[in-house]
Amino acid sequence: MEHRKITTMITERQTEQGLRILDIETPLCTASICLQGAHIMSWKPSGEDECFFMSAKSTPTPGKALRGGIPICWPWFGAKEGAPSHGIARTSVWSIHHQEEDAKGNLLLSLALYPEDGSLPAAILRITLGSSLIMKLETTARSAPCKLSEAFHNYFAISNLTKCRVFGLEDASFKEHAAKPMKHGENPLAPLGGLDRVYTCPKNAGKVILEDSKMNRAIVIERKYAHSTVVWNPGQLGAEALADLGGEVWNKFLCIETANAAPKIISLAPGQTHTLYQKISIKKLD
Repeated sequence: MEHRKITTMITERQTEQGLRILDIETPLCTASICLQGAHIMSWKPSGEDECFFMSAKSTPTPGKALRGGIPICWPWFGAKEGAPSHGIARTSVWSIHHQEEDAKGNLLLSLALYPEDGSLPAAILRITLGSSLIMKLETTARSAPCKLSEAFHNYFAISNLTKCRVFGLEDASFKEHAAKPMKHGENPLAPLGGLDRVYTCPKNAGKVILEDSKMNRAIVIERKYAHSTVVWNPGQLGAEALADLGGEVWNKFLCIETANAAPKIISLAPGQTHTLYQKISIKKLD
């Protein structure tokens, strides 16, 4: 019997604070994932620059969400009275559910979260790591119905916020939640400072493209089963107010989030499952 050579390397390390991190190397990419939050901290396809921004001031701490990468907001997005902001997923420890390498050299990794509170839903995150990054977040209501809102809170690394343009949201309406709204370039979106927009998309599938002329690249975000796209940057003053960020790096990232956010809330009956999907790839502008 012919055996295929396994070429993926996964090294587990533990931070001084006790968090477990998986460092992954495949023929197609490198990546790092913190098991607290099922949090992708890094993904770098072969021959490309790092895709994600991670704040140097974000200390891996049990029970505290990391700043940067891809936090998972689940099973609610935003504030909820008497409960953690953006849900419990970001600060919960996920378990390794399954891992394998496919014939193309991609790593298929599944992480699971089953909250002790049975009234909360269960989640399985299926990740495909290769020349593109695919994430599928499967939410299953358990003993109680679930009103689900969620987001892949992608922090994309950029050269300078004001040098970037965002395509693919021209037909979507949005609500601006920034404390001090400002005018930006529109159609395509050209951010000039802080913004906090929730776009309600006409279809639950589509594509958003983040072009960075200075880095000569476009980050392509494809979504399925997602009615919302969130675009966020706190601006310089907002970044200065965040202890785990700082004003000096405010223009080095832009969050473009694949989401289901108000008013697009998903209703699940016990036993029913919903899957949030995104695929991220990097292309040269030339």
